[in-house]
Amino acid sequence: MLIPISWLKDFVEIKFPLKDLMWKMTEAGLTCESYKKVGDEIILNVEVTANRPDWMSIIGVAREVAAIQGLKLKKAKEINLPKKAANFPIDLVPNFNLFERWTGIVIKGVKIAPSPKWIQERIKFMGHSPINNIIDITNYVMYELGIPMHAFDYDDIFGQIMTPQLAKGGEDFTSVDNLNYRLPKNAIIIKDAKRIIDLAGIKGGLNSGIRDAQSDKDATKNIFLHVTINNPVLVRRASQALGLRSEASAIYERGPDKGGVTDAIKRALSLILETAGGEIASELVDLKKERFEPWELTLTFDKLNQILGIKIDPKEVVRILAILNLAPKKSVKGVDCTIPTYRADLKIEEDLVEEVARIYGYNKFPRTIPIGQVAAAKIPYYFDDSFILNLKNLMTSSGFSEVMTLSLVSSQILDMFEIKKENCAKIINPVSLDYEYMRPTLIPGLITGTKMNTEERVKLFETDKIYPGESYKLSGVTKGVSFREFKGAIDLIFEKLNIKELEIEFDSDKPYFHPSKAGIIKMGGDIIGEFGGISPKILSGLEIKEDIFAFEFDIASLQKHERLKRFRVVPENPPQVEDLTLIFPEKTRIGEVIRQITNHQPLITNIELRDIFRDSYTFRIWYQDPKKTLTNLEVEKIRKSILQKVKGKFGGQTKV
Repeated sequence: MLIPISWLKDFVEIKFPLKDLMWKMTEAGLTCESYKKVGDEIILNVEVTANRPDWMSIIGVAREVAAIQGLKLKKAKEINLPKKAANFPIDLVPNFNLFERWTGIVIKGVKIAPSPKWIQERIKFMGHSPINNIIDITNYVMYELGIPMHAFDYDDIFGQIMTPQLAKGGEDFTSVDNLNYRLPKNAIIIKDAKRIIDLAGIKGGLNSGIRDAQSDKDATKNIFLHVTINNPVLVRRASQALGLRSEASAIYERGPDKGGVTDAIKRALSLILETAGGEIASELVDLKKERFEPWELTLTFDKLNQILGIKIDPKEVVRILAILNLAPKKSVKGVDCTIPTYRADLKIEEDLVEEVARIYGYNKFPRTIPIGQVAAAKIPYYFDDSFILNLKNLMTSSGFSEVMTLSLVSSQILDMFEIKKENCAKIINPVSLDYEYMRPTLIPGLITGTKMNTEERVKLFETDKIYPGESYKLSGVTKGVSFREFKGAIDLIFEKLNIKELEIEFDSDKPYFHPSKAGIIKMGGDIIGEFGGISPKILSGLEIKEDIFAFEFDIASLQKHERLKRFRVVPENPPQVEDLTLIFPEKTRIGEVIRQITNHQPLITNIELRDIFRDSYTFRIWYQDPKKTLTNLEVEKIRKSILQKVKGKFGGQTKV
C-alpha cells in the first residue's frame, strides 16, 4: 500500500522524523521498510497484513500513526448533502448471500471533464492514471477511506433495474478498460434488464461505464454511484480464476468497513458535486439484512497480565485503548471497549491483549531466559530422522539430487505402470482426477521427473511415505547412466550401512520393472527392496528413449539390518596382494563370486573387481594373517582352494 505523506497529514499531525516514524510503524505491526520520493512528495511503502483491511486506506494508516504518536485524528468536516432535486427511479434487487450491504444514489446533470490537479496528483502517487473526474473520485475515495465504489452511466442501465447473480460460467464480459473476459462459474455479476453490466468487486462493464465527450456516444450526463459489500470468498475465487487482481478486489477479499459505507458515499458525492456539478436525483438506497454497528468487548487485567507475562499500569492500558479509538471504560476487573466497525479483526479478548502489547511496545518487555528442563524421555510422537538424513547424505555423495514429488497420482499413471488399483488408497473427494489415488510407490513420480529434465544425465532420489501403510521408502532413478554406475550407488548404501550377506534374486514381481533386468534384495528373510531397469513398455508410453534404472528400498528394513563398524587394530604383519584373472560362463553373477571368495577363507581380508574384458574378470585379493606374515606356500594353498571352490560352483577357470 502506497501512502503519500502529504495525504496522511490531512488526517494526522506527524511529529516523528521520517526514519523514526517508519520504525515505530514497523514495531507496531504496520511494516514500513522503504519509501520513495516523487518530486517533493515522500511516499511510504506499507505492507498490509491480511487481517487488517482498514490499513488499505489513508485514513486507516493515519489512525495507526496517531495511536503510535499518542495523538488524535484531525476532526473531519461534516458533510451536509443538498436535498433531492429530482426522482430518477432505480430498482435494486437484493441478494444478501452475494451483497451483505448495497448502497447507492443517482446524480443527474454531471459534466464529465478532467479532475482537478490536486486529485490527479494524488491518484498518480497511488500508481493509478487519471481518467476523468467521476472515475478519479471513485478511486480517490477508495484510496482515502478503503471502501471501493463504482459509478454507472444511469442512462445505460436498461430498465433502471440491477440484479446481482452468480455467473453460470462461460459468459463473455468486456470491462471498462475494453478487455474481454470469459467469466468463471460463480463469479458475482450484476445484470440490468438485458445484460451483464458489472463484474462485482473486480471490474465494471464497458457497456455501462462513464463516457467522456471523446467517446462514440455523447458524454455521460447522469450517473448511479454505488457501494457493495461483497461475499469475499466469491470475489477471491473469481479474481484467481481470471488472473485479474485490482485494488478493489484486494480490499473485498479482506473485507471493507461495513459500517462506513454511507460516509464513503457522502464523501464521493460531495467531491462529485464540487468538481462535476449535478444534482441529487434519488433517495440514498441502503439495502442491508442487519445493522452494522459497533460491538462491545471486555478486556480483564488478569487475562492481560497472564498472557503478556508482565504487569502494565491500568491507566496505561486505558490510554492505549483510548488512542486506538476503542472508547474504553474502566471497570473493577478490566476495561469495557466499544469496537468500531472498521476493526473487524477485534473479536475476542485476546485480540485486545495484542492491541495493548503492540502499542505499548514489544521492545519494552524485559529480556528473560527461557526456563525449564530438557525432557528425559522422547515424546510419543517424536520422529527421529537421523537415519534418513544419513541416507540422503549417501545419495547426494553419489551424485543424486533430491526431489519431492506429489503424494497423489492419477488413475492413468497407475494404469500406465500396471499397478492394481484395488491395492491402492483412493481419495473419496479428489480435487481432480489427476490426484485420485495415494501413491503406492515413489518410482512413477521420479520417472516423470527425469522425463521433464532436459539434461542427458539425470540422477534423482526421494525419501518419503507410500500408501497404504505409510511406510518410508528410499527410491532412486537414473537416466543416461550405465548400470554399473547406477549399481555403484546401491553398493555404497550397503557398504556404509555395513550390511553384508545380501541375497539377490533376479525375479521382481513389480510390473514396471524390466522382466529380465530386475531383481529383489533380501537379507535374513526380509525383502529390503527392488532394483533394475524400467520396462520398455512403460518407457515407450512415456516417450522416453533412454534406459531408465530405478531402485526402491524399505527404510525400516535398512535400519533394522544396519551394523555398526567395529574398530580393529591395524595388523603388524603386511598383507600379500595379488591379481587373479578368471574366466566365467556368460550370465555368471560376479557379486556372488566375490562373496564366495571372501567368505571362503578368513585370511582373505579384502577383494576388489579390478578389470573386465569380455568373459575375463580380474580380482585383486588381499591375504593377511594378524599373527604372522604369510609365506608364498601358504598363499598358494589358499589360492588353490579358492580356484577349486569357484570352479565347482560357478565353472570358473584360470586364464591361460
